[in-house]
Parts: sequence; C-alpha cells; structure tokens
Amino acid sequence: MEAATLRRRPALLPVAGGAALAVLALAFAGRLPDWAWQFPSAWEIDLAAALNRFFKWLTRAGVGPLAVKDIPRALGAAIEAPLDLVRGLLVEGFRLRLPGGARAEIAALPWWALTGAWTLLAHRISGRGGALLVLGSCLYFLVLGLWEPAMLTLASVALSVAVGAGAGLLLGAWAYRWPRLDAWLTILYDIMQTLPVFSYLVPILLFFGFGPVAALTATVIYAMPPMARNTTLALRRLPQSVRDLATVTGCTPGQRQWLVLLPAARHGLLAGLNQVIMLSLSAVIIASIIGAGGLGNDVLQGLKSMRLGRAFEAGLGITLLAIVLDRLSRALALRRPTHGAGTGRKLLWAVSGLLVLGQITAQILPPSRDFPEALTLSTGRLLDDLVTWANVAMQGPIEALRDMTVRHLLRPVKEGLLALPWLGVAGILTLAAAAVQGPRLALGCAATFGFIALAGDWNRAMVSLYLVLVSTLVAVVLGFPVGLIAGLRPSVDRAVTLVIDTLQTLPTFVYLIPVVMLFGLGDFPALVAIVLYALPPAIRYTKDGIARVPRSLVEAADMAGCSPRQRLVFVQIPHALPELMLGLNQTLLMAFGMLVITSLVGTRGLEQEALVAVSKAKVGEGLISGLGISLLSIVADRLIGHGARRLRRRLGQG
Repeated sequence: MEAATLRRRPALLPVAGGAALAVLALAFAGRLPDWAWQFPSAWEIDLAAALNRFFKWLTRAGVGPLAVKDIPRALGAAIEAPLDLVRGLLVEGFRLRLPGGARAEIAALPWWALTGAWTLLAHRISGRGGALLVLGSCLYFLVLGLWEPAMLTLASVALSVAVGAGAGLLLGAWAYRWPRLDAWLTILYDIMQTLPVFSYLVPILLFFGFGPVAALTATVIYAMPPMARNTTLALRRLPQSVRDLATVTGCTPGQRQWLVLLPAARHGLLAGLNQVIMLSLSAVIIASIIGAGGLGNDVLQGLKSMRLGRAFEAGLGITLLAIVLDRLSRALALRRPTHGAGTGRKLLWAVSGLLVLGQITAQILPPSRDFPEALTLSTGRLLDDLVTWANVAMQGPIEALRDMTVRHLLRPVKEGLLALPWLGVAGILTLAAAAVQGPRLALGCAATFGFIALAGDWNRAMVSLYLVLVSTLVAVVLGFPVGLIAGLRPSVDRAVTLVIDTLQTLPTFVYLIPVVMLFGLGDFPALVAIVLYALPPAIRYTKDGIARVPRSLVEAADMAGCSPRQRLVFVQIPHALPELMLGLNQTLLMAFGMLVITSLVGTRGLEQEALVAVSKAKVGEGLISGLGISLLSIVADRLIGHGARRLRRRLGQG
C-alpha cells in the first residue's frame, strides 16, 4: 500500500509544475481576473476584532461570584510565593512584620557564599573545568556590576525551568499512555513552539497583570514543549525488556510508569531539561517587556536608548548563564550513577555550611553583602566609542555591502513575491503539498493560505516569507560548504563544532546587538541576524550527513576508480540528501523563530504587527498575526519533513 502511494504521488509533481507554468503564462498575458491577483477586501473578515470582543467578554465572565480572571490570578499568587522566596534568597532579602508592629529584615545570601557554593556544586557535576567556568562567570557579573540583575534572571529561570519541566514531564507521560492524546498534543506543541511570544504576551497581561509572574508564565509556555516531546520520545525508545520487567514484578500501570519507565528514561528526560533551560534563557529578554527585570531588562533598555555597550555586557552575561547551565545540565545527563553517599553528604554539608555562614555574616556585617565598588568597572562607554569608530572607519564597505544586498537580492525577491497573484501562490503550494504527502497536507496548506487571506494579512505574510526564504537561502549557501569540509576532515570538524555550539547557546536578542551596532535598522540587519541564528543547523546537518555515509559506499566508489571529487558528488552527497533536507528544514524553522525578534530593527511583515499589538494591548491583532507566522512555519516544516522522509525511503535508508 505504501509503495503504491509513493508511485501515485510523484505523478502529481508534473501537475504542480504544469499549474505553475499555466498561472505564470496567464499572469504575463494579463488574463487573470482581478480577484486572482489581489484578494478582494470585501471578502476579508475582521477576525482580530472578533477575538478582541471575545477576550473582553472573557475577562468579565464568571460563574456566580467567581470570575474567570480570578483563576489565573490565583495561579499567579501560587507561583509568586516560590518566586519571591528565590528572589529573596538571592537578591532582595526578606522584610518580616512581627507581632506588635515591629519589622525585621533578613539579608539575602552574600555574593561570596553563593559563588563558593555554586563552584563546589559545579566541581562535583562537571569537574575542574565546570568549576572554573562557574567561578569565572560569577566574577564577570561582580566586576561589571551585573550581580543583582544576573541573580534576578537566575531566579526567574530556575522557577520557570522547574514549572516547565514538571508540566512537560506530566504531559509527556500522559501522551505515552494515551496515543490519541499525543496526536492532539503534537499539534498544540507545534503551535506553541512556532507562535511568536509577542502574540500571547497581551492575553497573559490581561489575566496575570504586569510583573514577574506574567513573565514567568510566558516563559513556561515558550519553553515547556521540548520537555513534553522528549519525555514521550524517551519512553517510546525504551527496550521492551524494561516494560516486561515492570509487568513481571506486578506493577500497576501507575507504578510501571513512575517507578520503572521514567527512571529508566533518565537520559532522555535530562536532554529535555537541557532544552527547557536554554529556551527559558532565550525568553528572558522578551519576558522583560512585561516586567521580568534582570539581565533581559538591561539588554532591552540598552537597545531602546542605543547604549549598545551596556546592552552587549548584559547580553554576554545571558550567554554566560546559558553556557554554564548548558554545560552543567549536559554533564548531569551524561553522568553515570554512583553508589555510596559519602562524597555526596560531604558536599552537601560543605555547601550548607558555607551558605549558613554567609547568611549569618551578612546579617551581622552588612558591608559583607556587597562586592567592593572599587573593584567594579564598566566597558559600556568603551564599547560605544569602539562602535562609533568602527562605523566611521568602515562606513564605505558597510554601506556598499548593504546597498548591494538590498538592490540585487532583497528588493527583487520582495517585489517579485508581492507581485505574484495570491491565488497562484496558494494553489501551486497546495498542489505541491498534495504531491509530497497527500490530501491531508494539501488541505492544511489550503486552509493556512485561506486563513491568511481572509484575515487581510496576505501582503504582510509575503513580506515575512520573503525575508525568511532569503535568509534561509543565504544560510544554506554559507553553511553547506563549511559542513562539507567539516564532514570530510575531523580536525576542521572539532573547530566548527565549537563555533556552532557557541552560536546555539546565544539567546536570540543577543544577535541583534552587534548587528544594530554595525548595520543600524532595516531589512539588511534583520537578514544578517537571521542568517547568524539559522546558520548552525545548516552546518551541523551537512557535516553529520557526510560523516555518516557508510564506509562501504566510500570504499566501493574508490574501487570503481572515482576521484575524490566524483566520490563526493556522485556518492556521498546523494546518500546524505535526506540529512541535508532535514538541515534545510531546521534552518527554515530557526529563521522563522528569529523573524519575530527582528521586528525590533524595523521589519514590516506579520512580525511587526505582533510587536505593535503588544505595545497597544491588542489581543486579536497579536494572535492573528502570530498564528499566521506559526501556520506558515508549520506548513514549511511538513512539506520539507515529508519530502525528506520520502527521499529516505526511496534511498533505502529506513
């Protein structure tokens, strides 16, 4: 049946190509009706206004004395208590009201106690290298006067990781037990991971208000799906013998899941936890828009006031936090369990003793709480001066590169895409979806473009799509040769892997800082930022695909008398094509993920509409524009993903 399906679907490819040629011919001949060129405004539906009315009603709705908005406010109060506890321990301290009206203050833990405790824990988890990394990061925050915002960021990230990982673990475990639930949750995860954060900031503000709780809620929604996906995947990958063991020992379904299967899937769960940590850090600057504070707020204020030096310092601080947490969580995931608790108890006693000593000292000697001001410095003004000098010294080459790219690449693609008839674009891509996967994907593709057109967002969607397509093309053109060389030469692979691992730990906003410094605002700096962000998967999948070509195929090509170039072109690259397509897929998704952030540098597509919706508190406009971006990225993912799977089957790779 599958083989027959594969034979039938390629027959649709000539149909799609013929339809494309027919539409182009009619377009050039001027035979297309007006409604096929431009979607008639009379057909548009004001979906945003309907959503605005719905949310306005929802905020006032209730059952008896209980209003709907009281439920999230109660959840927010439950979240606020542990958040205040962590923030009090790390930064703010506690102010207690005693009987009789007296007040008492309990100081936060001092910097030296926290630095020592974290260094000891890092040494236990990741050895000397991890300890030096933690110590160096703490000194960076202290010397540059970023200790307090760094601790506020760490407090928010710690709680959002705990909530997101816990919720993801539960959802992933339920999805494993009930496959029908998993099918619906997969769609929900796709929307959550592709829907721009800006789009759901406004409804979160409506229900949770402005402040750290709203920011934490947005971060959890953004970072939780990978944990749920990894939990389900890790449970499915367990060997049958583990399940048989749980059955033989007489476990109930609940005991089987929580006492046997989940502990056995520990490494997969820790990999999901690592992704939650990284995504939570990526969201800290976005969360600062609605009151998160911390390093993200420093970056955001620096970008707004063009104090790019200070923004760079705070952005580098976020990167250091990301690298530290990534390194420690990876080490924890790969660490083998040890028997015997002697060393662990000694470490626990040492860390506890250091923290207790620090708390007592901070309470008795208040000056010991703060890092000496004489030892602090700031490179912000120096960096601002350096950027000014670089802009003056390199103004000619920078302007030439920007003008050439805009004139010969960005503007022609943008104008060409906007000039195409909407019906032709939607119809051809729908036919392509039918050829690749069948009626289901074709229906989803048609529904996506129909939704965008009916919402009146067609032109904005094409502007967003043009920037993503051009950025993906540039990232692939740059990443493909680098990945080829790295896949063929292990010595180059080590250096390339180090660079792309570093790039993937950088939060999205950090890419904007050097881009704005050098190129200002507009589509060109947005292109540069998206390419830098989307480049790592283009390189990684290429080098992995080339490196995984079976040795037997390489030897057969050599025995057939192929030159190294012939072997690469006719054997290695064709065999690695499915992996290269997956790399293209991930590069495209990364480009969509960075697209919304580039709205801060002046892009004019759906992403700008989502940003404006936040500033004007327009729930409907934000959700509709964000859903348009989400649906475009999902359709692109499905098209390329199904194409890669079909190609893999045709090549006999499973």
